[in-house]
Amino acid sequence: MPRLSPHPLAPVIVSPPGYGDAKPTTAPGELTRLAADPDGGVRSRVAADPACPPPLLARLATDHTPLVRRRVATNPSTSVAVLRALARDRDATVRAQVGAHPATPADALRRLAHDRAREVRRRVADNPRAPGETLVRLDTGQYAPHLESAVAGDGVAAPDTPAPITSDPRREIRMRAARGATGPPEVLVRLAGDPARQVRAAVATNRAVPPEVAAQLAADASAEVREGLALNPITPPELLERLARDWRTRVRRGAAANDTISPHLAARLARDWSHTVRAQVAASPATPAELLVRLARDRNPQVLLALIRNADTPDAALDEMARHLRGFRAHLLPLSGRGASKATGRVRQALEQRRPRPTAR
Repeated sequence: MPRLSPHPLAPVIVSPPGYGDAKPTTAPGELTRLAADPDGGVRSRVAADPACPPPLLARLATDHTPLVRRRVATNPSTSVAVLRALARDRDATVRAQVGAHPATPADALRRLAHDRAREVRRRVADNPRAPGETLVRLDTGQYAPHLESAVAGDGVAAPDTPAPITSDPRREIRMRAARGATGPPEVLVRLAGDPARQVRAAVATNRAVPPEVAAQLAADASAEVREGLALNPITPPELLERLARDWRTRVRRGAAANDTISPHLAARLARDWSHTVRAQVAASPATPAELLVRLARDRNPQVLLALIRNADTPDAALDEMARHLRGFRAHLLPLSGRGASKATGRVRQALEQRRPRPTAR
């Protein structure tokens, strides 16, 4: 591959000052006259005009000035045939604009994905119409963040690409493939045995993970992997039950945050020794109302604050909390850096903001 220039290409074309010789309201005949102007700036403004006829754009696509051809590549009226021709342009800035054009056909995007200029490949990665098999084969380099969103939204697990993905030496690439794979299960099966826990955790959060792979990940040695599976809404109930008994708090908290949790499992986690797990149950929209009323008697302020912030908390739970806070032993457990009385005052203030008292007349 030729040595690449360290200087990035111009990211976006903007109209130069004084843009006014060619406007969308300009008549086609006037645009044709301006397209023959000896000043390249005038011709470039014609090429950028959305009202420019496609035959005139095809003529300007062969202009000797790169700026003119670059503006043709950004024009929404440019035809597919012209975009295909500009995809082979000798100027990399022109090819970059073709890679970003929403009408560029898939075959041209595949060609540009192998372009020698990094900026051209980056533009293809940003293009929402880029095919999935093209995205996973891109040499992303320093532009990996641009590729992530595109890969996550498209089927990265194309039938003919599992091996390059799963054997890629870059952990970040394997993680993106694990998060976005929606194709054959073989890709997720192979990535579930990856030596990097971050990759296995990405597989655990994928909603297309097969049941046998989910069962394997539920016994993974990494708590990060088990937590990702506990958060996954497609995790089978029997595995979610197992994860809710995990010895690591973060895994049980992940199970409490799962919207598919059953009422009896939520009731068990509402009695968990960790207040962070109980607070997650209090904040979940899937928690039954009667369980929220029971949690209103909790002595941990973080649990009570989670209840107050939960829009689904019934008035009965808030009334129970108010009665509890009016008692003689109303002091709650201390918050970090705060005393018990300050923690109680903070909960009372939050409750007052949620349910303000009627003003006296």
